[in-house]
Amino acid sequence: MKNLTKFSGLVSLRGHHFYANLINHNSIVVDLGSHLGEFSHQISTLAGCKCYAIEALPSLYVKIQETPLVKKFNNAISLSNQPVKFGVTDNPEFNHIDKWSVDNVIETITVEGISLESFMQEQHIQSIDLLKMDIEGAEIDLFQSLSDASICRIKQITVEFHDFIFPIATEVKFIKNRLKKLGFYCIVFSKKHNGDVLFLNKKYCNIPIIYFIYIRFFAKYVRGISRILNRFFDKNNQFTSKKRGENLS
Repeated sequence: MKNLTKFSGLVSLRGHHFYANLINHNSIVVDLGSHLGEFSHQISTLAGCKCYAIEALPSLYVKIQETPLVKKFNNAISLSNQPVKFGVTDNPEFNHIDKWSVDNVIETITVEGISLESFMQEQHIQSIDLLKMDIEGAEIDLFQSLSDASICRIKQITVEFHDFIFPIATEVKFIKNRLKKLGFYCIVFSKKHNGDVLFLNKKYCNIPIIYFIYIRFFAKYVRGISRILNRFFDKNNQFTSKKRGENLS
């Protein structure tokens, strides 16, 4: 992971921040809401670690390429091991459990549900080095299904809370407070709402204080300024190229 880490060891893959210094070839990564397996493939390639890619939508699941390091599962992570109604929308990254009412649902299908604790038991996973969660509102049920003991067996969690879509602000606040009490740092990288949140288990972190200060208080703003500058220079380059082309014509 050395080629990924910069000043702080903080990395972002597909909109999910995590602390790369806790990931190595012995790590276990669980990718919930794997979509086409992009996150799993990138991190397994870069770190040489084992990834469990879990995707509920069958049409996406079949497209995930398995490798010696990436194993795929067609499940919806839920409260219990029961079939789950799943809403399919016109946006492949917005499919979700049929719990919320949205306008662009094309059809409702039934998929096999499984709790994260049951999944860990079936796969003989004792602890998780990185749990990535992008499951379109189902993150609330997932956290409710996990015992405190199970949560504490996870080194870090990167989650996209969908409070910018669904009315779950109260539940998200409760989850953040719960994990803080269990000994996790809670770091929000998204500008608004909680679309990119990292929970770091203090028991496993051992982050040098200067790195932690940067991650906790400055990283979001430094990266935000960097994105603004990149957009500015991209637009400026496009404008310059356009003018050059007009002059040549």
